Amino acid sequence: MIYIFTALYCEAQMFIEQYHLKKRIESNCFQQFYNKEAEVLLTVSGAGEVCAAAAVGSVCTKDRPGQSDFLLNIGICGGSSGKEGVFLANKLTERATGKTFYPDMLYRHCFQEAGILTGMTMWKAGERELSGETVRRHSGEQEMSERRNQNGMLQADLYDMEAAAVYQAGAYFFAPHQMMFLKIISDHGEGRKLSAEDVRQCMEPYKDGIVLFLEQLKGAGRGSFYEDSARREWDEAVEEWCRKLGADMHCSKTMEHMLRQYLRYAVLTGAEEVIEGMYREHRLPCKDKREGKRCFEILKQRLL
Repeated sequence: MIYIFTALYCEAQMFIEQYHLKKRIESNCFQQFYNKEAEVLLTVSGAGEVCAAAAVGSVCTKDRPGQSDFLLNIGICGGSSGKEGVFLANKLTERATGKTFYPDMLYRHCFQEAGILTGMTMWKAGERELSGETVRRHSGEQEMSERRNQNGMLQADLYDMEAAAVYQAGAYFFAPHQMMFLKIISDHGEGRKLSAEDVRQCMEPYKDGIVLFLEQLKGAGRGSFYEDSARREWDEAVEEWCRKLGADMHCSKTMEHMLRQYLRYAVLTGAEEVIEGMYREHRLPCKDKREGKRCFEILKQRLL
């Protein structure tokens, strides 16, 4: 099933009409729309980080997702000069804390990719950040400083008010490869308010591509788990490779978790040959952790 989260009802209308979603009467805190046959559950969270995180936590606690389900956060956003169209986020930065998150980009798509900066208020072009000169980047066990641009702004192509919060709340229920963030640029920081019709007109031209992407995700979810016996065989293959590679690359716990996600993709697509090729090239096994990290990066590039 696809768990769709939008901030506004006008952002949700396209999906309600496409999938013939019916309003859930028993939903009290948030507007929800559902179609069991279409495998879509849509929630309108309201604008802002608090609303978005509360909606994800509330929905996923009640309708707990499985390993074949996906979360999609979609809606309009602000864009830097020269940027237009629909984007799939490959990096999410929380403006208030500087924390950065990276969804796993495992699935083929037709969209442009960009980073999103998530803030609590509407973005206006040219405004400055009020906090320190550096932010911290969180990626596994590593932390490093990122520079701001000359205007003091955190660097990002897109600006919204929900994505980073949705990711943090969603991480309690979904793996990184199960969360997607699609944003359509509606303005470039002019600070003007858009009507519901303006929002619909922003999103409508990209409907076909977005719907096709959703269908591909649903197909990937169904393809991963045909039957209980097939699922067990699939899980066993992943764990066998994970144990072997984890030892041969001297993986930490964090690296091992990331490795497991990539191996799920590798086994699903029959890419075991890539791993075996690295053994034939004598890249594996590795001598130590440092060599293991370099080997892990090469493995990711080849798998994807």
